[in-house]
Amino acid sequence: MPEVLNFGRVSVPAGKVLEVTSFAGIDLSSAPTDVSRKRSPDAPNMMPDSLGNPIKRTGFSVLENYGARINGSFSLGGQRIIHAGRSLFVDGKEYWSTMVDDISSGQVIGDKLYIFDGFEALCFDGNEVVPLRDTAYIPTVLISKNADSAEKETVLEGDGLSTEFALEETADEIISVTAEGLSTEYAYEDGKIKFGEAPAEDAKIIIKAKYAMEPGGSAKEEFNLISPRWKESFLCSTGTEKSFTLSKKGLCGAPVRAFVMDENGEWQEKTENVDFTADRENGKIVFNEAVPKTPVTGEDNLVIEAEKFFDGCAERINGCRKSIAFDSGGTAARIFVCGNKSEPNRDYWCMPGDPTYWPDTYYSELGSSEVSIIGYSIVDGYLASHISPAFDGRSIVLRKAETDENGNASFPVVKYLQGEEAVSANSFIYMEKEPLFLTGRGVYAVTAQDVSGEKYTQNRSFYINKELCKENLKDAFCAKWKQFYLISVGGKLYLLDTSQKSYERGEPLSAAQYECYLWKGFDARILWEEEGVLFFGDGEGRVCRFSENSYSDDGKAIEAYWTFPDFAGEDFWRNKTIRTVAIQAAAYPLNKLRLELRTGGIWKVLKEWTDRLSFFAWNAFSWKDFTWSGNSGPRTLTLKTKIKKFDRAGFRIVCDEKDKAFGLCGFALEYTEGGRFKR
Repeated sequence: MPEVLNFGRVSVPAGKVLEVTSFAGIDLSSAPTDVSRKRSPDAPNMMPDSLGNPIKRTGFSVLENYGARINGSFSLGGQRIIHAGRSLFVDGKEYWSTMVDDISSGQVIGDKLYIFDGFEALCFDGNEVVPLRDTAYIPTVLISKNADSAEKETVLEGDGLSTEFALEETADEIISVTAEGLSTEYAYEDGKIKFGEAPAEDAKIIIKAKYAMEPGGSAKEEFNLISPRWKESFLCSTGTEKSFTLSKKGLCGAPVRAFVMDENGEWQEKTENVDFTADRENGKIVFNEAVPKTPVTGEDNLVIEAEKFFDGCAERINGCRKSIAFDSGGTAARIFVCGNKSEPNRDYWCMPGDPTYWPDTYYSELGSSEVSIIGYSIVDGYLASHISPAFDGRSIVLRKAETDENGNASFPVVKYLQGEEAVSANSFIYMEKEPLFLTGRGVYAVTAQDVSGEKYTQNRSFYINKELCKENLKDAFCAKWKQFYLISVGGKLYLLDTSQKSYERGEPLSAAQYECYLWKGFDARILWEEEGVLFFGDGEGRVCRFSENSYSDDGKAIEAYWTFPDFAGEDFWRNKTIRTVAIQAAAYPLNKLRLELRTGGIWKVLKEWTDRLSFFAWNAFSWKDFTWSGNSGPRTLTLKTKIKKFDRAGFRIVCDEKDKAFGLCGFALEYTEGGRFKR
């Protein structure tokens, strides 16, 4: 019998599986070999669904085109207010046309909107737009002032011998002198009345004279920086006062107004050049007839309103571009403004509840004149002012609202924080429980815990910092949309998902990192949210709105894909052979995806799916993509293949056709390893 040859047992490589069913965001900062399987090193135009799985973003449509770059968007009473170029539009109608063609800011206090563009502060009340100065509060700076002079009556008695009688006060003018009710000859010298003959004994001598009065008065309110007008009130206690001098000379040509209290306690307006004249050079107001005596003892009965141009005062407020609402007790009753190029380290604040009144002592200077206030955050009840360059290493100034026993508010500096400097004036957004802002090293946060210390190191954007920090972040514009902190810069939109946090060893001093995403294909100059919907305005004057179920950008296809970190198996040095690729994808009415493979640096298509992923819906009906399927649940797709003799491969799932959607729930590879890889 012939001998049976024994070749031994054939070694068959064991099958292995790579499965990814949990997803996060993108990672543009880690080395390719260090990117977690659940993240993507390249995934444009993707975002998370409610479970954190990546889905293709929806598209936008153009609502309006203003023909000039969009600089601001505001809302009041359901009206959309757009700052485009040099004009302000309300629901598409132009209301103002002399604004600065640059990004502006605005705050709503009460039922009015206040806009600051660095040239002229504006107020919109729902019906008209006017310069803030035109509606400005007119303060009463002095009260209980005296007239220039008043008439007084002095009664004396003769003794039959004396011919000279001294007055207690030196009179400016003697009006009349009577003795025993009859006028008599007299002379007035050195404060004395001199008669030619001595008045009879017990004769009643009545002397009427005009006496100069000290201005007197008490300070009540501060001058208003935004307005050249002010008031002063006078107490007329004799009914003989006719001439009144204001505290300021060199009045403007604008009308002077006067109000006199009548015998019923009602204020009656008097008319210039009819009831009185105004010497503007000397600030003197002279009535044709004496102002009646006050009907209420001790109460002022004359108010004079005048105007004087105070050089550079209104420009201090008008020149500011950045604003925030802040006050004591966590309220938002005051507006703080900064960003005046002439005063970079100074900010101003208004009276509570009245942004038409900016007292001339309500301001702060932070640091030296070489420091600029970049913008504001609110941290744990403090107003955080971000300054640059850092003042002795301190880049955030914390101020606290305090009220004294008389109800006067102040905002003293209570602490400085050291850390990264803010670089963008349009990056300060309050998210969840912390304010975020842009620095040269990415997105940072200031937390309540930082307030109790001296430094903050809370970086939140580790996963995109490598690419984000290459951008010109000074020009970035940031906004809040749902749970996302948005950064528009360089034609891209970076998203930080504040609902997804993780710890990254690359930033050991930060409590957490936010998952990140990146959108491309449009250039948002500004962004804003309306009732949960994202809007943006671009440099061409278009106002655009993102849809909830459209997957095209103004009729153009959106290129979206999810790239997996390179697959190298368990032993990077062995040959790999992939036999099955499986995808679990979300179903959409109009769905399409393409699986691509990269080996040797070249991408090629492995498979494309359309009908198996779609389901019927009337709101997305299409004969071209018609299907009777009503299954809206996730679909599992498998591809039998044989990709062999490679050491490393890349996979991505692409959806780049107009109106087509894509969502990823899971991905798996079935593969074997065996033999040493040879190039």
